[in-house]
Amino acid sequence: MFGEYLRKRRLGLREGDRNYSVRKVADRVGIEPSYLSKIERGEQPPPSTATIRRLAADLAEDADVLLALAGKIDDDLRA
Repeated sequence: MFGEYLRKRRLGLREGDRNYSVRKVADRVGIEPSYLSKIERGEQPPPSTATIRRLAADLAEDADVLLALAGKIDDDLRA
């Protein structure tokens, strides 16, 4: 569910801006494009909380929504 949501969001943004390719998003977030692609296809589990936050910022998405979809609890809430 997380990967599918992420992919839909990225592709939606890509329709208006070519800077949202897998490679460009991955580069901005600091992960390998192949890793992002595998996350989107559900072949890898959701990444770390920090990476999810960077993805949320890059995709103009609510980090809490992405964290919930990934089944993760924000580190601030744990403390």
